[in-house]
Amino acid sequence: MEELVGFCAQCGKPIHCLHGFLNGVVSSETETLYCFPCHEKQKETEHAKPDKCHK
Repeated sequence: MEELVGFCAQCGKPIHCLHGFLNGVVSSETETLYCFPCHEKQKETEHAKPDKCHK
């Protein structure tokens, strides 16, 4: 069974739930829905940023 869950926040691709499994990723920080390719690009971008100082 395939059910439309929503659309990728970055590219707009439709994201479905396939047999009970989400075919995408929900960002834990912003609770935003992303397709797998856009989520990978976002992770690469986040790792490229300099670390913030935590005091």
